Amino acid sequence: MKVKAYHSAHPSDPQVFHDDDECPAGREIPWWNKQLGTDERPRCEYCVSIDAHRPVALSGR
Repeated sequence: MKVKAYHSAHPSDPQVFHDDDECPAGREIPWWNKQLGTDERPRCEYCVSIDAHRPVALSGR
């Protein structure tokens, strides 16, 4: 499921943002290191992959 963008504040973590709560890399970030926003970082490859494989919902039905 899509969520508001967030990233890790820890300097040794990958410098990407996450926006999907199914992302395994995003789930590993402890709550105290999570910061809201993209911080102008690229989107996490896992989040991109999850989004690409998610079924498209039909609208208007």
